[in-house]
Amino acid sequence: MYSVWNDFLNLIFPARPFCPLCGEHSPDKNVCGRCRSTLDSYLLEHRCRKCGRFPGKGAVLAGSPFEHLCFECRKHKWPFALARAVGPYEGILKDSIHRYKYARRRVLALTLAPLMAEAYRAEPLYTEIGLILPVPLSGEKLRDRGFNQAALLAKELSVLLQIPADVRTLVKKFETPPQAGLPRAARESNLKDAFDMIKAEKVNGKNILLIDDVFTTGSTLSAVASVIRLAGAKHVFGLTAATGRYF
Repeated sequence: MYSVWNDFLNLIFPARPFCPLCGEHSPDKNVCGRCRSTLDSYLLEHRCRKCGRFPGKGAVLAGSPFEHLCFECRKHKWPFALARAVGPYEGILKDSIHRYKYARRRVLALTLAPLMAEAYRAEPLYTEIGLILPVPLSGEKLRDRGFNQAALLAKELSVLLQIPADVRTLVKKFETPPQAGLPRAARESNLKDAFDMIKAEKVNGKNILLIDDVFTTGSTLSAVASVIRLAGAKHVFGLTAATGRYF
């Protein structure tokens, strides 16, 4: 009965179309003009050519503005070839990812994945990707949240980019302490031996696109990429909905 009454009310008083990122009015229910302008502005910002993070206010750019490496990438050897993101983890992207993960607004995968596909297509160094893999959750976290946010994004990207995805090959063997607020060394220690491959032959000799929602320090992407490389992958590329800023 409730469903019928609810449908009747929606017919008489249709829901106001809104932007999925900011919630403001949007006639076609797509990303509104203001949010699109913000996202487009990120394309003009400098970023580290390796990890893809954006410089913060006052950050020193080493070398050519569009070819520089951040301080971490100058001193750190990553197991992934490069990582890219839609934009910095702030404003509309941060709010949307919070609603997606913690308020369980799974439908936001339908908005975030196309934006990630745009970031993918804008980067010519993504070459001959053979398989898409999401960063896995532990069984405990998966039961608690009810879904793996990276897996939903990977499935949508598989359709958009016409590249096969596998959401079962990578596993997280045990839950690790929260990473937020920890220095890099502690983050890396947290993740030691946490990830594993079930069928290594699926990645052997292939270029892999590794999907997650946020790149912060790179510790998670690095830990998972190491496991994939050890399983025989040729190269591992990272793609996230948002990334950090460095200073």
